[in-house]
Amino acid sequence: MIGQSKRWLLVACCSLILLTACNRTELTTSDGRIQLNYWVLFGGGDLSYMQDIVTSFNESQDEIYVNIVLQDFDDYYTKLVTSVAANRGPDVAVSHAAVLPELVNQGLTVPLNDLSQEVGLDFNDFYENLQEAMQVDGSYHAVPLDSHPFILYVNTELAEEAGLLDDDGQPIIEETPEGFLNFFQEAKEALPDKTGIAIPTGGLDVYRWWWTIYFQMGGTPIFSDDLTNPDITLDEEIAVEAADYLLQFFGDVIPMHMSDPYENFQSGNAFSLMTGVWGTGIWEAAELPFTAVPFPQLFEVDAAQGGSHTLIMPIHSETTDERQRAKMEFIQYVSDSGLDWAKAGHIPSKPEIVESQEYQAMPYRSDYASISTDVVYTDQTIYQMSAETDMTRSLDEIMAGRLTPEEGIQKMINDLEITIR
Repeated sequence: MIGQSKRWLLVACCSLILLTACNRTELTTSDGRIQLNYWVLFGGGDLSYMQDIVTSFNESQDEIYVNIVLQDFDDYYTKLVTSVAANRGPDVAVSHAAVLPELVNQGLTVPLNDLSQEVGLDFNDFYENLQEAMQVDGSYHAVPLDSHPFILYVNTELAEEAGLLDDDGQPIIEETPEGFLNFFQEAKEALPDKTGIAIPTGGLDVYRWWWTIYFQMGGTPIFSDDLTNPDITLDEEIAVEAADYLLQFFGDVIPMHMSDPYENFQSGNAFSLMTGVWGTGIWEAAELPFTAVPFPQLFEVDAAQGGSHTLIMPIHSETTDERQRAKMEFIQYVSDSGLDWAKAGHIPSKPEIVESQEYQAMPYRSDYASISTDVVYTDQTIYQMSAETDMTRSLDEIMAGRLTPEEGIQKMINDLEITIR
């Protein structure tokens, strides 16, 4: 990618500095401030924005000092679980909403209902679907920072060349299943040397796309409402229909076995890209001509795939009320810093911030912010992460042509049954 080496150099330098902080075991700084370790899993552009928020917090008062500690994404949750179990975990940590039920079930997080009241944090200030995603067994165990839905990026120079932009510079997409496919077929006809949609044949982005279509078609939850002993409630017929719809795009507007969709889009070789909103800050920094729009509502139900970065308070066997309150004050500060976090592309977790003039004036973000209320978050079960692997693997087989949609979804259900039993 353009600028990739600079971003990785930034991450590498931050890693050296921040991981050094991980070795500090002092509970206070030399000048007497309460010292907190804050684990994050952000890479690329996200890290610098969160670093700025932490720096701002440290400079805003003289009682608490936060060390931001970057951990490798691939084994982040393994490290988090083992460190907390050994009573060596961070004071505050980032968690995806989908992982929260598993962490809570293992007894690794502190309920935040009472602590939030102490500092004046009101969960009613967050979007309703985010409030629900933060609760496990009736208690809040996390504070949402954002929602990051699956959206569509379009190269506006290429779209203009293909005659597919309206007078406002937005893609002309008929919001029907056929209209969406036709939009990319027209782009491919006008730009035969360009990739229609930059997305891999398999992996998480295909899973996110399938999830969006499945729930727009009226799909039921994947699991019943049971934390540790759920039933599989996935609608097999709709799951097959959703997979079959995606399959129409592969081999035509989507080339098979694309190695690097991000590079393809950022180099100007792709008409469009489907992925999460975290791409917005990257494309801005690269000065790419693009627009970012919500994934269209193509079927009967308004629904979107998305996740949420949240802040949790891992348990410590020995702590004080003063330290617990300090952790909560930091969590509240970060959750209030939605405008700064939105620079990475994420949608703030509070409607008040999204509706503010400052946010609405930010380029691109306000164009897709409305979709946050349509995000269908994952089910409250300890099996979600394993289930995501099962579903992604089956979809990979379908899109690669090794299984039919019927065979692939049957494999998905069989694998899910094995996972939860």
